[in-house]
Amino acid sequence: MDADLYVPGNGWLHRVDPRVKFLISLVLLVLCLVWRTWPLMLAALMLEHLMLLTDHIPWKNIAWVWKILAVIIVLIVVLWPIFDRSGTHVLVDWGWLRLTRENLLMAAVMGLRIPALGFACFLTLFTTSQAKLIRGAVALGMPYSAGLTLATALRYIPVFARIVTQVRDAQRARGLDLSGEGARMRGIRNPFSLMLARARAWVPVIVAVLIRAYRMSRSVGWAMESRGLGLPGVKRSYRVRLAMRPADWAILVATIVFTVLAIAAMVLL
Repeated sequence: MDADLYVPGNGWLHRVDPRVKFLISLVLLVLCLVWRTWPLMLAALMLEHLMLLTDHIPWKNIAWVWKILAVIIVLIVVLWPIFDRSGTHVLVDWGWLRLTRENLLMAAVMGLRIPALGFACFLTLFTTSQAKLIRGAVALGMPYSAGLTLATALRYIPVFARIVTQVRDAQRARGLDLSGEGARMRGIRNPFSLMLARARAWVPVIVAVLIRAYRMSRSVGWAMESRGLGLPGVKRSYRVRLAMRPADWAILVATIVFTVLAIAAMVLL
């Protein structure tokens, strides 16, 4: 398990200052939430793909995003016309099913909005390392303690995942039944009872993981204190330093111009 979605590379989007990428993602998120026409939503989605592909993000990463969003997209497109009965241009009116031109167009808009919102976030997540991601947030005003907490949490997610795997395998080697087969062999068929039996079987694993997590957090706290974290009057230094380059300023201006043009297009359409 890895909480870091960063794809190593040296494309143009990788080299952009993270603060500028935050602005790009924020602008796309806001516009995709405000827009209610499918041409503009489709244009935003195509722009996001163009940015990722010109930055040389592999197709497998883009396909992975579509894979995790596919179920949500299908459910929204199918269920939206069923629950939204608005519209005057009726195409099908059969009992509880009322399809109109308006609710079908809105279903298409919502189906495009979900991946557009997702890729707006992945523009930054795919092209920004965790260190620069946190450093950019701190540079924009996030408290240093909050940034350190977030960075530490992201760093130890895969560590805790490995601990859970190790403890689970060790308990299975000692004969612990985590699959619920023992409850079925005892004649239990009720789904709720089976789920409760499986939850109880995980108690030894959870207790062991919590003990190891407490010991690890105590060691990390001691290491931070020994390095002077939280001492009054100490000016904090940063390993990752950010500096706006001329290209960053150019992209920032282009983003502002794009936002103005997008708002104008929304008003005209």
